Amino acid sequence: MAKLGLSMGLESGQYCKRQNRWMFIIDDIAGDFGPSTSTNVLPPSKAARPSIQFKEMPVNHLFEEVFYPAKPEWKPINLTLYDLKKDSHPIWDWLSEIYDPQFGAFNAPNTNPGPNTGLIRRCTLEMYDGCGAILESWVFEDCWPQSVDFQTLDYAQDGVMMCDITLRYARSYIDPTNGFGA
Repeated sequence: MAKLGLSMGLESGQYCKRQNRWMFIIDDIAGDFGPSTSTNVLPPSKAARPSIQFKEMPVNHLFEEVFYPAKPEWKPINLTLYDLKKDSHPIWDWLSEIYDPQFGAFNAPNTNPGPNTGLIRRCTLEMYDGCGAILESWVFEDCWPQSVDFQTLDYAQDGVMMCDITLRYARSYIDPTNGFGA
């Protein structure tokens, strides 16, 4: 009897990446409370890996029209953070880099800030194995909050407050020095 090629490691889970072994890191905003990070960060609850779609370029040839991939378009991702009590609100501090509603001030974003400051930042999504080693590390370049939802309040609920952020970014790639290339 022929094997159908279904013994790829799925049966033991040896080669499977898990949905619950990851960390989304935005310096001074989101991530882990490790010894080398700020204690004013919010831990993530939900995130996503990047999503890309290629726009089509039509090419006319005699009596037919064919299509080729043209410009890549990176889709925004959603990030949900636990909204914990902190010395200051990390997300609000991030938004304040460009907008101050108290005085109606809008400052043009500094597109060339330091490596970990400014509205536009470099973010990282790390995926881990069962022992905490990095399996895959995604880099999101020129990432910024497209929208922020501090969520509704409800006296009938006793759940934990969360904060939803839609992140826009220029491009994303797997870091070859972490995970796959390491």
